[in-house]
Amino acid sequence: MRNYNIFALRGDDAVTDYEVCDALGLDPRLAGTPQLNEAAISKMQKENYHGYVSQGYPEKTARNMANKAADDLRREIKQLT
Repeated sequence: MRNYNIFALRGDDAVTDYEVCDALGLDPRLAGTPQLNEAAISKMQKENYHGYVSQGYPEKTARNMANKAADDLRREIKQLT
């Protein structure tokens, strides 16, 4: 099975898609599919937003920061595939 996770795309074969699914609580059926990264990015985007808010950032700032990080990863994945 081919791994599509960001680590594998960057050249790290030690991290499998199943490990990413397990770590993030994602449906294991996403393993071996390009959709894994979008699901992982979406999950992390929400977690980042909540983390920024809990650190005291205003909601709009937290949303912008989380969106920027997610968009940056989407661009990187597009370049790697």
